[in-house]
Amino acid sequence: MYSLHKLLWDIRKDPDLADRYRADPDPILDSYGISGEDRTAMRELDFKAMYERGFNPYLIYFCAIQLKVDRADYYAQIRGEKN
Repeated sequence: MYSLHKLLWDIRKDPDLADRYRADPDPILDSYGISGEDRTAMRELDFKAMYERGFNPYLIYFCAIQLKVDRADYYAQIRGEKN
C-alpha cells in the first residue's frame, strides 16, 4: 500500500509525472512496483475500485485533479454511477 500512496502523492505534487502518467502509465506503474488489481485500478483510473481497495481517499481525489479528471466524472465513479 505504501507504493500506491507514494505514487498518488507524487502524481499530486509533480505535474511532469502526472503528464507522463497520462501519456503512458505502464512505465510509471512498473517503477513503483504496482501490480495485480491495484495496477488495473490505477491504469484504468477506476477511482471507485481504488477507494474500495483501501487507497487513501484524500490522495485519490487530489491525484484525480492533477490528472485532469472531470470532477463530475470523478464523483459519478465514486457513487458507482459510471466506471
